[in-house]
Amino acid sequence: MGLTGVVFSSSGAEYEVNGRITQTITDLGVSAIQTTNEFTVFVRDCAWLIQTLATDGKGAVWQREVGSTNGMEIYESNVQLQNPPGTKQTRIVSQSFISGNTIPVELLDEGVDGHLWLMFASQCYWSSLNTNTTSLTPVYDWHASVGANPNRKVRAEWELLGGRGSLPREVRYLGQWDETNGLYTVTGTKSVGGILVPNGFIFEERYVGPLAADSFIHEMTLRKRVQAEVTSVQAVCSRKSLLPVRGDVKTVIVDWRVKEASSGNNIPSYIIPNTEKWPSVEEARKIVEAGRIRTKRMQDALGSNPSEHRSKVVLIVMCIFLVGPPLIYFAWQRLKKS
Repeated sequence: MGLTGVVFSSSGAEYEVNGRITQTITDLGVSAIQTTNEFTVFVRDCAWLIQTLATDGKGAVWQREVGSTNGMEIYESNVQLQNPPGTKQTRIVSQSFISGNTIPVELLDEGVDGHLWLMFASQCYWSSLNTNTTSLTPVYDWHASVGANPNRKVRAEWELLGGRGSLPREVRYLGQWDETNGLYTVTGTKSVGGILVPNGFIFEERYVGPLAADSFIHEMTLRKRVQAEVTSVQAVCSRKSLLPVRGDVKTVIVDWRVKEASSGNNIPSYIIPNTEKWPSVEEARKIVEAGRIRTKRMQDALGSNPSEHRSKVVLIVMCIFLVGPPLIYFAWQRLKKS
């Protein structure tokens, strides 16, 4: 289903959605994985921020924030708010990432940000599509993430809540035989400042399974199910900035924007002292290049063969431990005799 009608201007759109999202993943031969996250989605014009709270398998509480203010770069921050039970760790543990993606497809299969963005914060995305668009990025599939193939598209059909530039009522991702592999469906709506916002949604991912009994038709096997329930919606965005809040000054930023095609799986990372500001692409390139120069200087100082240098250091240390004690002993004995 394509998009028709006049271009919708989202200028002035502002709202905030709170709720709970539960996801269950069932793969063959593996126990089902179920996760539940509390979430808040902040939207102002075309900028958005998704905040989720979750408890990991060790009992630690993590706050995850993913957001974009320019539609071209996505920023992510993961901060541990509460230590696992029984631990005495005092330093805040945090991780940060930046990607040049326009759609927040998760690197991990169990991520939920793609679901929340599509159903609560994607109105500007729909208004930017050409009217003849027939393929979409599968936001639920990590194979379309920045770490795999961010250009991945699949055929899709969709219906929007209020025409071009509004949020979706239903999105259907199709397979090679026109089977439905992924389906998002709104369970209800609420009007906020004249904008229709889902009051909840269900998503199901299915794949072609074995032949049904006494039939030539393959069964569609459920692999992933997501249910989101909205607890409150307000026609105001309480966050002044829709960029994620980073942890302390020692937080490492992994930056996909400055990754060289020839670097393989090596993703540039760095630390900046300013926890308030996220670096631009130009600033990130300068930081990465400065780090590369420092590393080269250190290697040059160690010699052309760092492993040989390390061997020399180890040999010297061993000699000190082997020769040192006898020398000290004899010196002490002479001191006693004198």
